[in-house]
Amino acid sequence: MLNNIIIWLLTLLLGSFPSWGEDNMYLHLLRTNHTDIAAPKIISAFESRDIAALEALMCQNIKDNVEDLQEKIGEMMDAIEGEITESSWKIIGSYHERRRDGRRITQSDLDIYLTTSSVDYKLLIVWETANNFAVEEVGIRAIVLLIPKGSTLADIRATEGVGSWHD
Repeated sequence: MLNNIIIWLLTLLLGSFPSWGEDNMYLHLLRTNHTDIAAPKIISAFESRDIAALEALMCQNIKDNVEDLQEKIGEMMDAIEGEITESSWKIIGSYHERRRDGRRITQSDLDIYLTTSSVDYKLLIVWETANNFAVEEVGIRAIVLLIPKGSTLADIRATEGVGSWHD
């Protein structure tokens, strides 16, 4: 009986406040998918050269639209000469938008610095922290490997919504 009352009450609340669930999901993603959690996972994937781990952190758009994604991730990792001996990261910018219909996106721009015995590298990353209407799109929206003050070695990105709105 108590279960039926709780289910009825939740149905009533969700029907009365339809964005309540979306807002809670969005806030949950802001806490659990934050760059403080994402950056160490990205660094770990590069340190262990774990293609599957990095692919798992990518948004659905990249997974659907980048041909030979695992091969491209492997090429990016192979472009790093030697073992990574030091790493650090910082947020360099962000993008946030809320539409009138309640849809919201938050992205962060990250610089990740990787040091090997021979070369210093930089990863430029657009990380989608939260999205309350297409949860599968959270994660890496763009990742670029370069030598600081040098050339781009590899670039993988979504077809849309890199530092901007996407549907």
